[in-house]
Amino acid sequence: MNDLQYEANNHHVGNVEISLLSCSNDVDDVYIPQMSKNLKPTVGQEFIPIDKALKFYIKYSKEVGFSVHSNSSKRCKGTNEVIRKEGESSKKGGKKKRCRRITRDNCKAKVAVVMSKMGKYVISVFVEEHSHPLSSLKKVHLLRSHRNVSEAKKSLTQQFSAANVPTHQQISILEFEVRGIENIGCTKKDIYNNKAKLHNEMQGQDAELLKEYFLTEQERDPSFMFKIDADDECKLMHFFWSDSVCKRAYGCFGDVVVFDTTYNTNQYGMVFAPLVGVNNHGQTVIFACAFLSDERTECFVWLFELLKKSMPANTPKMIITDQDPAMIKAVAQSLPNTFHRYYSWYILENFSIYLNAIIYRDFYKDFKHCIWESKRSKDFERKWTFIIEKANLHDNEWLKSIFKLRSRWVPAYVNHVFSAGMSSNQCAESSHAFFKRYILKKNLLMDFILRFNRALAHQRHEDLSADHVDINEKPVLKLPLEMEKQMAEIYTRKIFYEFQDELWHSLVTVTQIVSESDTHKMYTVQSCPNGGVPSFQEIAYDKVLDYASCSCKKFESEGIPCRHILAFLRLFDDIPLPNRYIMKRWTRAANLVDQFKSIGGSRKSGGISEEGSNVNHTTLKDPSQISQHKVIKKTESPRRPGIDYEKNKLNMIIGTTFRLEDFDMVEGIPVGRDEE
Repeated sequence: MNDLQYEANNHHVGNVEISLLSCSNDVDDVYIPQMSKNLKPTVGQEFIPIDKALKFYIKYSKEVGFSVHSNSSKRCKGTNEVIRKEGESSKKGGKKKRCRRITRDNCKAKVAVVMSKMGKYVISVFVEEHSHPLSSLKKVHLLRSHRNVSEAKKSLTQQFSAANVPTHQQISILEFEVRGIENIGCTKKDIYNNKAKLHNEMQGQDAELLKEYFLTEQERDPSFMFKIDADDECKLMHFFWSDSVCKRAYGCFGDVVVFDTTYNTNQYGMVFAPLVGVNNHGQTVIFACAFLSDERTECFVWLFELLKKSMPANTPKMIITDQDPAMIKAVAQSLPNTFHRYYSWYILENFSIYLNAIIYRDFYKDFKHCIWESKRSKDFERKWTFIIEKANLHDNEWLKSIFKLRSRWVPAYVNHVFSAGMSSNQCAESSHAFFKRYILKKNLLMDFILRFNRALAHQRHEDLSADHVDINEKPVLKLPLEMEKQMAEIYTRKIFYEFQDELWHSLVTVTQIVSESDTHKMYTVQSCPNGGVPSFQEIAYDKVLDYASCSCKKFESEGIPCRHILAFLRLFDDIPLPNRYIMKRWTRAANLVDQFKSIGGSRKSGGISEEGSNVNHTTLKDPSQISQHKVIKKTESPRRPGIDYEKNKLNMIIGTTFRLEDFDMVEGIPVGRDEE
């Protein structure tokens, strides 16, 4: 051995015996695997095709404990067929310039395969000595040539990503399937790199893929509508889409629309702008979606005009947004007949930003109570002024600004207009929780669409499940009242339980007549919560319209009769709930009505007729016929019940009332009639 003295030392790596030859003259150690001949490449060994030879060498390297890469190949000039190929240890070669880490030490181990005259591939060279220690069986899966993200894994991880499963959880699932992370066949870094590679491949053609997807959807669903706008340089500016299910949802539940642009943007800095509402199960439904280049008035107008053009029925009765100035202008321009309400939830969120930590800690609950518990505008202003004085916040410009806007967001000012409960914290948080799972700043357009569609399918399945429950299960009744039994058959399950709660609380009330004229009667209803402070609401009953309105405005705002109206109605014996207090959009039949006769056709907003349902439409009895034990008549009114007093109270209490149209019965389900 070139006059050098070597000492043999054998050890094992897994099932392979390694012969280590140590040189005494400062020459590097040499490692020679000792293993079965049938697993070891030999000169003269034949393979067809050439890939089998390389696979055999890679399999050998895995058993031994080193990594392989393809070095060079030679082709025939005439046929371009490979006539020679080499595979060598990945540690061959020296250190590269500007290398972050050294992984090579000039190892000579390799195999060379050449084409014979017979057309077979023969091993012509095999060097088995290594200049480096070999990896153990526990570490060999970390070597580069033995890691591979297979096509099956690529497909599976793409499906996981579309289902919004984070990459680290994808690794855990794969680990569980193969019973150990070492058996996955690749590392976490490999899967992240593969994801980045796919991301980069899509990035250059994202807009074209989006357009092709929309065209495909339009072929599948003729009612699918989309619009893509680009600038003079063909750069994508905005796009809008809505399918037939979205349009049908709008036809049934588009009376209230929430427009929220506070979600994260995508990778291109575009603003996600969904238009959503709430269905008859109290679930969030999507009417349309868009991505906008920015939040200018022109962008919002573009979107609102598309909404009007693409949707059936009328424009919404209410739209709920943040108080962005550009948004305010766009709503006024495109939806002039729609009541514009600001999201109370966002304003409450900003209290922690515009109040210092101590003030926020001490007074936020007071502000919150003032906003949500004030039933009248005067009550709100009185409580607000008291808190401002107490906290010494006279100079807070933000509080001044939102107080000036109070007629657009404080419930006491806006509850006379139907909002379907969409302004509540719970609805806002539910909507945000849904969208924020799918909106990420690193999202490509198609990446978002795929994720979003799967989420949309789950959302629609929840609606289907709720319909199934309504048909096959009966709610538990608590009271021996005809009204409860009646509404258990008409309302959806969620809405019925809200109604049932109001009906239950109506039992702990005291109703008193305050005043009466030829056309109107005034009542007060005192609620008596257990251990709580009694509260009073006023009922204004119009004898001509046979309609009662409560000062709490729950029915006008949410479409569900409040406990005060129910207490008033129970004065007239055990009657069913009159049809004027049943909003069709909360019934099981709400989404059975055909709303697609024409774009821009009128949306039905009616109730249930006496001949078409089990609703009693009997006019309420005259006060003289009411049982004395049910109503306590005041001997003295706190104010003199004059004509002016009556008019002022009625104007304050009644506000906006709802007219409810007729239903017909179809297989026991009330369904709205077609207009003649």
